[in-house]
Amino acid sequence: MSEITRMVVVLSLIAGVCSAALTSANYLLDPLMNKQTDFYVRGPALERLFGTPADQVLGNKVVISDETGDVPVFFIKDGDEVSRLAVEAIGKGGYGGDLTIMVGIDLINGKLTGMESVSHSETPGLGARIEEPGFRRQWQGLPLDQPVAITADGGVIDAISGASATSRAAASGTNVVLDFVRENKDIILKQIAEL
Repeated sequence: MSEITRMVVVLSLIAGVCSAALTSANYLLDPLMNKQTDFYVRGPALERLFGTPADQVLGNKVVISDETGDVPVFFIKDGDEVSRLAVEAIGKGGYGGDLTIMVGIDLINGKLTGMESVSHSETPGLGARIEEPGFRRQWQGLPLDQPVAITADGGVIDAISGASATSRAAASGTNVVLDFVRENKDIILKQIAEL
């Protein structure tokens, strides 16, 4: 066997072993990485939406698949009844790109409990003000049967000054959640009941 052929075979074997090792590591570590993402990325939003420490809520999770992909849905029960949901969505069209938000839903009273930013790439001091409590508080108590929009578009949400694209993206993501829950409520409640 020539030296070049031997080097190609050895390098191919090394590449194959490394690829198998990385694939195995990814497979084994994926549940742990998802748990860490839930705790450190989604956890703060869940704590604010539910008023409950994240570690008490993170186990209350179902993942619903639809045409957009897998949607994580967190829930709170009062007795045997599911009373509140927190659903993650993408708000398209923020100035710095798409926003990942989580919207709280009170199933008992048919109202939103709030909107929280999970991740974004908005400009500090402008679009990043989506994280300010005064802006997020506007979602509390909004009805589930009406679309959410900023005042410039005929809605009730006061846009962040200088960041209307970010504000529209948050409203858009909220409407994605409202549509998702409307279309999948029975599936969500069935999956929760099966846990």
